[in-house]
Amino acid sequence: MATAQNDFDYYQRTIQQMYDRYYMKRIILGLVALAIFVAYTFFMKELLLLNGILILIIAVVTGYWFVQRQKFPEVYQAFLVENEPQLSIQSVEEAEYTYNIKTTGQVIRIAKKGARNLPSQNKQYTLLVGFAKNQFARQPLQIVYYDLLALTYEEKFRLSRNGYSRLPKFLRRFTWSNLKNSAGNAASLIFGNLFLLFILYRLIRYILAFLRMMF
Repeated sequence: MATAQNDFDYYQRTIQQMYDRYYMKRIILGLVALAIFVAYTFFMKELLLLNGILILIIAVVTGYWFVQRQKFPEVYQAFLVENEPQLSIQSVEEAEYTYNIKTTGQVIRIAKKGARNLPSQNKQYTLLVGFAKNQFARQPLQIVYYDLLALTYEEKFRLSRNGYSRLPKFLRRFTWSNLKNSAGNAASLIFGNLFLLFILYRLIRYILAFLRMMF
């Protein structure tokens, strides 16, 4: 039985829509940020070198997202090949904000927000589709078969579900482990988040400068 082929044919449109939304959201944010930087640099004539470097970086990243968005067919096909002729069944552990896929030598963390659990033609398994929580992942899209009845729970998540967590729910998002999972490793956490915060700071500053000009 060609379970993977049937599943992938049936869910292709759904998964492609998820994939397009993921990249379109980032492309739009990149274009908006690019427009603000270009407009500020053109009208204010300030920090030309710094803004020029930031404009170049944002343009390259946005262009990369645009190119990746076009690669859905080959990315999708690669996941199909991984599950033929036999399904590749993974062990999944549910945490508070992620599904943790325990593969050989590594753990892939899929963000629960936006993830979908799709029933397979083989009723024993579920097709988990989502995006890596690591914002610097080379391939964000993840498609994984697993047995829903074999799903396990991370110890901290299990305790928090039972009311044993010492932190309020809204603060648990900012714990070190959750932030580290979002960046992938300590270096990415520090440099990646600092760069994003720097971009955000410049954007807010430039928007406020435009508002002062208008009013």
